[in-house]
Amino acid sequence: MDWLRSQEEIESELHHIERSFLSTIVSYDKVISHCQHILEEYRIAVVSKGFPDEASEIQFFKKDKPYLFGLLLQYTHQLSFELDFPNIPYAGNDDIVNKKIEEVTAFLSSHKDMVLYLELQSKTFDSQFFLRKNRGLFTYPGRHDHSFDSEFCTSHDGLIANIVGYQGFLQFLQQKLSISMPFPKIPFPNINWTGSKIALTELGFALFYSGAVNHGNASLKSIIQLLEQVTGTDLGDYHHTAIRIRNRSHPTKFMDKLKISLQNWMANLDE
Repeated sequence: MDWLRSQEEIESELHHIERSFLSTIVSYDKVISHCQHILEEYRIAVVSKGFPDEASEIQFFKKDKPYLFGLLLQYTHQLSFELDFPNIPYAGNDDIVNKKIEEVTAFLSSHKDMVLYLELQSKTFDSQFFLRKNRGLFTYPGRHDHSFDSEFCTSHDGLIANIVGYQGFLQFLQQKLSISMPFPKIPFPNINWTGSKIALTELGFALFYSGAVNHGNASLKSIIQLLEQVTGTDLGDYHHTAIRIRNRSHPTKFMDKLKISLQNWMANLDE
C-alpha cells in the first residue's frame, strides 16, 4: 500500500504547517485542511484498490486512519477552544480549562474499556472491530463525513479516532493549565546538554517509539519539547534530523553508546 504515509511523515508535515503561520487559528485551520486532504486520498485509495489481506485492513482501520482522523479531531477541538475563548488572560482561564478537562476525561472514562484495549495492544476483537464486513455487528456514530462512507469505515475506527483526538486535546488543555497555574518556584538544577543535537534527537525518537512514556500515548512532539525544556536545547526541525540519523552508516550511534556505557559500568562493579 504505497499510498500510505508514515506517522512520522504526517507529523513532520503538520509541524511544518504550524511553524509557517504566526496566527494559531490560521495554523490550526491549515492543519485541519491538510488532514482532510490526506483522509480523502486514503478514502479514494481504499475504495479503488482495497487491501491485500485482512491483516492490512485491520492495521489501517485500527492504527493508520484513526491516527490521522484523531489529529484532525484534536486540532478541531483546539481551534474551537481558541475561537470560543480568544485572548483570555492565562491567570483567568483556570475554570474554563478545568471544565473542558472534565468534559474530555468524562468521554475517555466512558470508553475506558476501549482505551484499555488499545493500551494493552489487545487483538482479541480486531476482526470484529476493524473489518468493514463486520461493521454491522456494532454501531458507533461518527461525527464526520469520513465515518459514514461504508467503504471507508468500520464499527470502531471512528471511536478510536475520537479517543486519539481527545487524548491529544487533553494534553493541549493540561499545557494551558500548567501555564496559568502559579506554581511555587522550585530550584531546578542547571543542566546543560553537552552532547550533539543529533544525539538528543536520537534519544527523543527512541523514547517515542519505545512506548515508554504515557503508555505510548505521548506524541513525538511532546517528548521532543520535554527534552528541549530539560536540556535548554533547541532541536529545530527534528524530523529532518531524524532523516539524517536514519541515512547515516550507524543510525543508532548514541543508543549504542548508552548501552555500552551501562554495560561497562555493570562490568566494573563485578571487578
